[in-house]
Amino acid sequence: MNSQIPIAHRDDPITSYEAGDKMLKSGQLQRQESLVLKYIRYYGFKQTFIDFTAKELSEYSHLSYYLIQRRLSGLHRKGKIERTGQKRGGCAVWRLK
Repeated sequence: MNSQIPIAHRDDPITSYEAGDKMLKSGQLQRQESLVLKYIRYYGFKQTFIDFTAKELSEYSHLSYYLIQRRLSGLHRKGKIERTGQKRGGCAVWRLK
């Protein structure tokens, strides 16, 4: 397992770590992050939104809320997006960096 990138929560069962490791090795994690970032940039360019929540992005894209929500922390860690410190509808608000 790759200890540099958190692929599961600390208290998750070992199967979560195994699934995360499989996603890393297959490239699926990178593909999903790239797809989410593509939609963030697309809708930001169209000025549909400047900042967004995972819920809002899922309503505009064909991506599921859960896929988006799971990839935001990785994009944040890579310096692509940042939290605004606000919440909207109970969800964290993000923006491109």
